[in-house]
Amino acid sequence: MSRRNPPELGTPVRDLLRIGWEEGIPTSLTVWEWSTRSAGLAERFRSLAERWRTDTRFVSSIHEMVLHPAYQQINGMGQEALPFILQELERRPDHWFWALQAITGEDPVPPEDRGNITSMARHWLRWAEERGISNAF
Repeated sequence: MSRRNPPELGTPVRDLLRIGWEEGIPTSLTVWEWSTRSAGLAERFRSLAERWRTDTRFVSSIHEMVLHPAYQQINGMGQEALPFILQELERRPDHWFWALQAITGEDPVPPEDRGNITSMARHWLRWAEERGISNAF
């Protein structure tokens, strides 16, 4: 018995899926595509973050920490990295502030709280909440 290839989607179906994706109208396929993409991004972020933490565990220089290739790759993920960075800040505050500033172009931390990782994390989490940026993954 030979296996048949599934039929290709016709142009009208592809167009509907494209329009739904662009307009943010969920369909079972667009939701599946987004959740699959998110899972891949989450795994990539976790892998890079773990490598960064491991490799910089005994590094005291902030400059050296943020110039690490894994940190730079996370930076390169851009806006897509924001939810994951925010989740990390909530779970385990660390030196994510350079990445956050580079990605967003903002810095919500007042001068008096600079250097206090817990306070800096709190300011960034408040900033995200005010803008409706989710860190729930």
